[in-house]
Amino acid sequence: MTGRLSGALVGLGAMVVAAGVAVAVAVAVPVDPPAALRTATPAGTVRATERSDADERQVQLALDTGAPRAVVTSMTGTVTAAACSTGQPLKSGDVIAHVDGRAVIALASAVPLWRDLALEDTGDDVRGLQREFDRLGADLAVDGLVGAATLRAARQFLVDRGVPRVGLPKDMLTKDAFAWVPAATNTVRSCTAVVGAPVPVEGVLAELPAELRSARIDAVPVDPVPGDRSLRIGGTEVLVDERGVVSSTEALARIAALPEYAATVVSADGVPTLPASWSLRSPRTVQVVPPTALYEIEGDRACVQPTSGAPAEVEVLGSELGQSFVRATDGHALDRLRASPDRTRSCR
Repeated sequence: MTGRLSGALVGLGAMVVAAGVAVAVAVAVPVDPPAALRTATPAGTVRATERSDADERQVQLALDTGAPRAVVTSMTGTVTAAACSTGQPLKSGDVIAHVDGRAVIALASAVPLWRDLALEDTGDDVRGLQREFDRLGADLAVDGLVGAATLRAARQFLVDRGVPRVGLPKDMLTKDAFAWVPAATNTVRSCTAVVGAPVPVEGVLAELPAELRSARIDAVPVDPVPGDRSLRIGGTEVLVDERGVVSSTEALARIAALPEYAATVVSADGVPTLPASWSLRSPRTVQVVPPTALYEIEGDRACVQPTSGAPAEVEVLGSELGQSFVRATDGHALDRLRASPDRTRSCR
């Protein structure tokens, strides 16, 4: 009995000793912490990387608008079909409605078609008609003279949009098939034609947003990077001059065709504005360095210290999210720099 007990005690003692040794080993052998908890070792050098910088600024574009515009037909009778949808695009060449079964087609000619056209007629309205037919695929000479080719193109244009060829005159184009629109693409403000009802008073089939007469940046940002600039509004980009003014008729028409324009003009209290991005048309190439690499900063000039060679002077072009954008004043590209430079070594 005593022997068996002594053996058990000896075994228990051995287990305790083994456990103690294991604990000692666990305490004595260090365990590496997870990577996320390790203290970062500061980098002694950094590489100057390149990136494209368009000096993009967010601005508000103030809009000078006129009276609302309308899509008007010279036809009279009953509206038998309508393809108008509020807030949706209406394109030149689209059939907007049928009156007494006859198609009314939107057309963005430079001059509204104000008369029936016959062979040998000339004028700006003819030229505008030819140019728009050509833009829409007619492959037509734009000479301002109604010839056989112009009349053939007009007949084919109408037939392609569901107008029966039978009954179309061969020596004349009647104006009542067309309703003038100001741009190739327009946003409908409201639809006034009602299927089954007479054509509304004054022939109005739809209303468009007010004419955009001019547009300018409400407050031009200070200290922009010199260079030609453009504005991006919604899905379109237009040129803008150094004063922040959009002056091109074509550019104004593109802005006025945006859904954002229609919504803003309708709901604006006072001068309507649109948010836009204002940036360089040709982005510049800059080099990116950490702010700690810069020293002896004076105005837009600073020093950096390459890992080899003498300190270099740079022009500080801007910063973003803890990065400084620079360019060496001697035109050479920077490579590796000291992240913590020797500030006793001047570049000047």
